[in-house]
Amino acid sequence: MKFYLFILALVFSTSACADSAAMHAGVTRVAVTAESGSSEVLVWYPTETAEVPWQAGPFMIPASRNTEVAEGKFPVILLSHGGGPTGGTPLILLELSAALARHGFVVVAPFHGKAPLAMRTKQVVAAWQAVRENARIQPHLDAERLGMLGFSLGGAVALELAGAIPDIPHYQAYCAAHPDDVMSCDHAPGGQVPQRQALVEPPAPLPRLSAIKALVLLDPLAALFRRSGLAGVNQPTLLFRPVQSQLPAEANAAGLMKELPKAPEFVSIPGGHFIFTDACTPALASAAAEICRDPEGTKDRAAIHRSIERQIVAFFEQNL
Repeated sequence: MKFYLFILALVFSTSACADSAAMHAGVTRVAVTAESGSSEVLVWYPTETAEVPWQAGPFMIPASRNTEVAEGKFPVILLSHGGGPTGGTPLILLELSAALARHGFVVVAPFHGKAPLAMRTKQVVAAWQAVRENARIQPHLDAERLGMLGFSLGGAVALELAGAIPDIPHYQAYCAAHPDDVMSCDHAPGGQVPQRQALVEPPAPLPRLSAIKALVLLDPLAALFRRSGLAGVNQPTLLFRPVQSQLPAEANAAGLMKELPKAPEFVSIPGGHFIFTDACTPALASAAAEICRDPEGTKDRAAIHRSIERQIVAFFEQNL
């Protein structure tokens, strides 16, 4: 039923999501120096300055660089992107990040590089700390209204930071029993070792962000969690799954539906696993063909995104 509601919303949608936004999107980079290593984090934020898009490699950034943050304090969304052989980048979710900024959210999106899961959780914690220490951005943060959004491997990052405990032996046994499940088990950052080997035992104590009040999961990797390990995740959760995802449902999204203590809001959408990534420019399609191809029959990725953006904005506005 949820899928048909999604289709109806898509059919009758217009550009209302963009038109209803009260502000424009700004973006800046903040340096992060921590135990997890030196890195950078993209910070998207509301601004009253008109947007001036700019090119960064194959990506067209729909926001103005280093403009003034709009007056006021804004809720914060931590974003963890997916992995894959390249390690991934938050720039594949730039349209969603910009849409959240236009609707009054600050988005904190670290570059994970080729880090495995255990390091990515630390990177998110370090990025959030660095943004809170940034003199220009800190006065505009409503740190009590903290949400998190994770895509693919980033979904596992989000779950862990929200209180989930991964079960690596369970995950390795699952992968041994399902050698054809390449996306769950072998789609590792770096592409040199299977993901099941890259996901080493997590450190103790596990990184946690107890202030997270709501989660959005975009086709998350969840095969490494069992019901007992999900007992600590009690936040309201919005869970998206594409109908043609390469991540098997039962081990991932459908498993979460059954095993999370609080049943998530579930939305089934058209497309494959990479439907959440932005509509590709020719340069990006040439550089990263895997994330740019949709399954046969999928129509208008950009229109699907507008509907997803509206639902995510509404969910965070309601729960933060």
